[in-house]
Amino acid sequence: ALHQSPIIKTSMNRAFFFSAVVCLFCGNEYINGFLRPSIVSRSVNKMKVDMSFETKFFNKEAVEMAGTTEYVVKGGTNLYPLCGEVFKNNGIKKIGVIGWGSQAPAQAQNLADTLAGTDITVTIGLRKGSSSFKDARAVGFSEEKGTLGEMYEVISSSDLVILLISDAAQAQLYKSIFAALK
Repeated sequence: ALHQSPIIKTSMNRAFFFSAVVCLFCGNEYINGFLRPSIVSRSVNKMKVDMSFETKFFNKEAVEMAGTTEYVVKGGTNLYPLCGEVFKNNGIKKIGVIGWGSQAPAQAQNLADTLAGTDITVTIGLRKGSSSFKDARAVGFSEEKGTLGEMYEVISSSDLVILLISDAAQAQLYKSIFAALK
């Protein structure tokens, strides 16, 4: 079942998540977890970028757009089961979703549904005493199952962190968030 954010339709959310998995784990080079295309040549007026990547999990296809060849993975719900395999292959056993604002409920529930039946846990991390604990519990996350906890404990125990707190909170807390990362 797809879960709906008040702002973003979750079918788009889930497709975006799937695209993020492909970008994070299919390429050869990463900078802070993101695929970096290789710069092939550079001139004063124009830079040519090779938009190819290698993948051992998904089939890629060449697509011509505006005179440029780009490579894509055409998605679909049939590919969702591969997400667990991709995460597992990259050593990810626990994913921490930090926050419970406009994006986190839909992203966390869709991720948990996508990874159901795998050994990968999706855990919500919230500030101690946050009123959002009750909202996360209402949709099935819980301390007893290890899927809900205090934000810094979740960050320090997660292999992958999805930070979905407000920009203002990020600006205020980034040093302690970085310190808590594995």
